[in-house]
Amino acid sequence: MEPVSYPVDQRFIVKASTIPGAGRGLFATVDIGKGERLEVLGPRVIAESVEDQCTSYADGYKFRVGEHLIIPLGICGMANHSDTPNILKIIEGNRVYLEMARTILAGEELFLHYAPRARIHFENTNP
Repeated sequence: MEPVSYPVDQRFIVKASTIPGAGRGLFATVDIGKGERLEVLGPRVIAESVEDQCTSYADGYKFRVGEHLIIPLGICGMANHSDTPNILKIIEGNRVYLEMARTILAGEELFLHYAPRARIHFENTNP
């Protein structure tokens, strides 16, 4: 079996989050215009399936697309939650994108609004 490798998007970097206790976060390395996108890549599993249950370690990071879940590989799973997000989850067909809700400046951390189901995985571990 060939190892999985996705292209590196030089517009982004992972480093220590600005949120105390959150670990690492996703940051812009350059200015990124409103509407620009980053595709969420990774394996898909059917929600509530054995595969979903066996990957429960990633529950807080999975992206729901209908009855499927994408387990993000790479940087898409590194965007932290905010009630005032600067990126949006966009679903087009069976693909998921993180879209810039406004212009993101170089050095700025990217934040996504997590669904309540995803937030519970972090509320118990972060201060």
